[in-house]
Amino acid sequence: MATASTRCSANTHTRAQVALRRGHDAAAEALRDVFAELLTDEQSLRRMGALVAGTDIRFPMPGSHHHPLTGTFAPDLALHTDHGVTSVADLLHTARPVLLDLADRPELRQIARDWRHLLDVHTAKTDDRPADALLIRPDGHVAWAAGLDESTDSAMPPLREALSAWFGTP
Repeated sequence: MATASTRCSANTHTRAQVALRRGHDAAAEALRDVFAELLTDEQSLRRMGALVAGTDIRFPMPGSHHHPLTGTFAPDLALHTDHGVTSVADLLHTARPVLLDLADRPELRQIARDWRHLLDVHTAKTDDRPADALLIRPDGHVAWAAGLDESTDSAMPPLREALSAWFGTP
C-alpha cells in the first residue's frame, strides 16, 4: 500500500526521470544518448559543474558601477606576491573581505586604508588579469571590481561606495 509521502514523491517525478527509470525503452535510450553527448562537450561540463557548485549564481550588488565580475564568485587566480605564489582561495582563509590589487594601483589601496581594521589588502600579479582590482566578500563573491586600466576618477568613487555599503562609513 502506498503512503501519502510515496504518492506525493511519485507524482513529482519529471518525465525525464521516469524515462531514465524505465530501462531499455526508446525514450530512455534517447535521453541517455543526449546526456552522453553533453558530457563530451567542455562548455556543457563547465556549465553543469558551475550549476552543481553554485558558482553560476550572480548576486545583485548595491551601487551604480558594475564590472562583469561584480556579484559573481571570484575566480581562483594563481597569484604572484612578494611572499611567493598563492591563490585567491588562500587569501580568503582568514574569513575576512579582501581588496586584491592586481595592477599595483596605490590610489585604490589608499582608499581601503580607512577600512583596514575590517579587510585585508593584498597586491599581486596574475597571468590572466580579469580586472585591475577586486573587492571580495568573505563568501568569495566579488563586491566591486575595477576594469582593466580603468581611470582613477572612474574607479575610486565606486570603490568607496562599495566599501561603505558593505562595511559602513569609516
